[in-house]
Amino acid sequence: MTTTRSSELSRDFPVKGANDVAVTVHGPELHPPDIVQGVEDVHNPRVDRLRSEYGFLEVIDPSASEFEQQLALRHWVSEQWPIDDDQRFSGDVFAILERAATTDEGFHCSHAMRVQHAVMTASGFVARDLGVDRNSEIFGRSYHHGVNEVWSSEHAKWILLDAKYDTHFERDGTPMSALEVHEAIRAGRQDEVQMMQGPSRKPIPNPDPGEYGPRVDSYWWVSYHIYAQPFTQPHLRGGRSLVVPDNEAFREDTWYRGEHGDPAAEHWAYEHDAFIPIADRHQIEWTPGVTVPGSVRKQDSGRLAIDFASATPNLKGYRVRSDGGEEAIIAPGEPLELVLPEESISLTIWSRNELDVEGPRLRLNVSSDG
Repeated sequence: MTTTRSSELSRDFPVKGANDVAVTVHGPELHPPDIVQGVEDVHNPRVDRLRSEYGFLEVIDPSASEFEQQLALRHWVSEQWPIDDDQRFSGDVFAILERAATTDEGFHCSHAMRVQHAVMTASGFVARDLGVDRNSEIFGRSYHHGVNEVWSSEHAKWILLDAKYDTHFERDGTPMSALEVHEAIRAGRQDEVQMMQGPSRKPIPNPDPGEYGPRVDSYWWVSYHIYAQPFTQPHLRGGRSLVVPDNEAFREDTWYRGEHGDPAAEHWAYEHDAFIPIADRHQIEWTPGVTVPGSVRKQDSGRLAIDFASATPNLKGYRVRSDGGEEAIIAPGEPLELVLPEESISLTIWSRNELDVEGPRLRLNVSSDG
């Protein structure tokens, strides 16, 4: 499914050695990460085990849009157990699923976050973990909550997916990231945010202030786990550092996490100097899957060589299709070679990872006045 996105833009790429050739690109911008520690390896045996022992792949409809597939996977996770916020079990993904299958016990947000991260990874999607919280000065205590974001190539952005409650948020019909929800609340624009539940995207109201459950104001605070491979490398903790946006909310307010029953206790990250404030929004909302020309150059043979760049975890290669033509497969590190056109040629380029999940489309136009 191809979606027109506000993040798309057109820009020109310089061509080395050819002043008479112009290359224009239209599509999302590439923003590689500088702060993420590691990526999940889909060749890890834990991925194969999860795919073979559990039935989540059966809920993926190949004819559905990518977003619909992600919602179906989230719903699968939410259906594995009832909610129990007093659950103290802390095993890994397989232990959680085994316990859920063999007992009638329930689990809470951190379990749902952990399992959804693994399920999305094993389905080929890029997932990450977040910690969010309400304003304890209003609610009288911390309501710390664990959720995931998943990269959406369909929307060319990160989208927030809460597997505990089977919910997400939308604005004008577009799924939102946690940072977008956080910024809307802090700006007093929470009325723009609609909470949706289930694969059918049923609109649901925000609970009353005294009620517990999914809610927009849970994103008064938001932090991102810097360690990005908790499923395939669970023995590597990667430290406890948390990325937070370097905005007015974090500079001027204090996050009270309420550890050990003390509602006035500051978040543990202050004492341990574990917050990593990031001013560059693109470092928080980096773009896995997005492809751009790394360089464009004219060769001695007269052909044009185009190198591609992306920040795609588990990159398998690139697909290129000319208008009305067949698809070509470009291996990572190999250039695309083109005969210089007499007038112009248009191409569509996208990435594909090792589990055949595709990135956003890039439109590339090459024109020559010679």
